[in-house]
Amino acid sequence: MPKVSIIMNCHNGDKYLREAIESVYAQSFDDWEIIFWDNCSTDNSAAIAKSYDSKLLYFKSEVFTTLGAARRLALEKANSDWAGFLDCDDLWMPDKLEIQMGSLEKSDFIIAYGGMIEIKECGEKIREVLPLHKTGYQLKDQLNQFEMHLVTAMIFLPALKEYRLSFDDNVTASEEYNLFVRLAAKGVVNVIARPVAYYRVYDASLSTKKMSKWSSERRYTLEQLKSENPGLELKYPEEFKEAMARATYYDARYAYHIGDIKSAKASMKVIAKLNYKYRLLYLS
Repeated sequence: MPKVSIIMNCHNGDKYLREAIESVYAQSFDDWEIIFWDNCSTDNSAAIAKSYDSKLLYFKSEVFTTLGAARRLALEKANSDWAGFLDCDDLWMPDKLEIQMGSLEKSDFIIAYGGMIEIKECGEKIREVLPLHKTGYQLKDQLNQFEMHLVTAMIFLPALKEYRLSFDDNVTASEEYNLFVRLAAKGVVNVIARPVAYYRVYDASLSTKKMSKWSSERRYTLEQLKSENPGLELKYPEEFKEAMARATYYDARYAYHIGDIKSAKASMKVIAKLNYKYRLLYLS
């Protein structure tokens, strides 16, 4: 058994795919496998993936699925205790696994993440994004401000089995938020306070279709949190209130995006009284 399974979900992602895979093969920590899940690609993705050795395990979906379902199916093929995630256009720094696995050994961590560097399509650096939260039980912090980015995350697979959690097939725009927040309710989180990966940002990366689902999926996730952890909202009432306010903010953001200014202002008015940041946005 390898120590780490690297989940790569792909649908027509051949443009940067070889660069992404090479960033795994360049890792200073080499006890890993790649679970490559081809979600019915029609480009050159399959040929690129199959050109590697036996450390890359290639699987082809019989039918096209949502990304949440594809991530769940790929995880079911993992042969390790820890899983990381790398999309076809992102990159890992050469010491990512060495640093993270070194901090996770002989611990009771259930999930881990670190900082990242956002890059343009050409690879030029945009900015460095470092974690604000500290190692520990983080649910309260993550409800206030979610910051676990998929490209840096590691999850403990036995915990998924213990708590019967995985990526939700019904979630199509915020898969990692849904799973990682639910995991954070169950255990301790490890944080590496430096960049460990590169995240490629596209000018058109925020599709209208995905944005339209942000608010409903946020509320869906919070309801799951409540049902899976009875009494949790009573323990963290202000944090749940803030998380719900963010859903309303997403309503406003989507309405503004499609030109419905009246609805956007109405949504912002609802949450403007909660804190200064929403008041400033409403007044602007």
